[in-house]
Amino acid sequence: MDENQVKGIDEQVAGSAACVETTEQEFEQIVERMRPRLLKMGREFFNSDTEAEEIVQETWLRVWNIRNKVTLTDAYILRVARNCCVSMWRGQRAQVELTDESNMAVSEITPQEEVEERENSEWLQSRLRNLPQAEREVWQLFYDEGLTVEEIAEKRTTTVATVRKTISNVRRRLRTDLRRHFIDLRKFLIIVIVAFATGIAVAAIIRPNNRMRNIMERVLHIPEDTTIYEVPDVVATYHRDIDALFRHIASEMHYPEGAMADSIEGRVIVRFVVEKDGRLTHFEVLKTPDDRLSAEAIRVMRLTEPWVPAQKNGRPVRSHFCIPVIFRLK
Repeated sequence: MDENQVKGIDEQVAGSAACVETTEQEFEQIVERMRPRLLKMGREFFNSDTEAEEIVQETWLRVWNIRNKVTLTDAYILRVARNCCVSMWRGQRAQVELTDESNMAVSEITPQEEVEERENSEWLQSRLRNLPQAEREVWQLFYDEGLTVEEIAEKRTTTVATVRKTISNVRRRLRTDLRRHFIDLRKFLIIVIVAFATGIAVAAIIRPNNRMRNIMERVLHIPEDTTIYEVPDVVATYHRDIDALFRHIASEMHYPEGAMADSIEGRVIVRFVVEKDGRLTHFEVLKTPDDRLSAEAIRVMRLTEPWVPAQKNGRPVRSHFCIPVIFRLK
């Protein structure tokens, strides 16, 4: 049986559908009659009772959705079950919503399901075309026309054991073909990931920059450098020049009234940490004539953010910085 004949059978089944509505009682009778054959098909495909039961449930949900659009022949139901098996093989299980009060899906077949069935049919036909004609015909008689192995053996004048062995061989070849496809896909993804990581590493060596280093540290799980350096390669600086810094301090400073009334003046030495992102933290006063002046000096220094962080080995690091803030009465 060639592909055109198979399509002809499909068209006949679909064309006969203009058809008879299936009542709920009739549907239950079909379920009871066909359930053993669907379970057997699922077990033969997956060697698992759990997945076989899943195939049965998925088949009945799909058939229920279109029960009034097609004639529910045994061959048609088996073809739906076969398509469910192929979908599960390919990792494309459809999600069916339960929408009515009895928890039975009543929606029509969705465009996604139509696309899935077409893709499954194309995938299966492309593999079947590579099989010997005898094996292909046995497979189509069993899964497309719904004949039993006994009926196929009688039609082809061979033994039941031969028919079973042929079906098993075809199924094993299809499973191997699908497994090889996914293995090749995994190999491709691994190659892409390795090439990407290698490219980052080479770029970081040839032309190092902070972004490359950060990526490599995350990939290699290198802990972040939280050291506060006293003598970095490049010291931290105000984002403008030093004169601009002192002008900024002078413009923002408010002489504490209490200190002014007590005629207190002098130099406050403030030390702080310049973080990697230019923030100023961990303020401490190393020398001061009065605590009121210390508080004002820290307040004013906070207003000078952000700074340009220090560098060690070409990368930003945390560092200490000391600066005098001078208070002088006029």
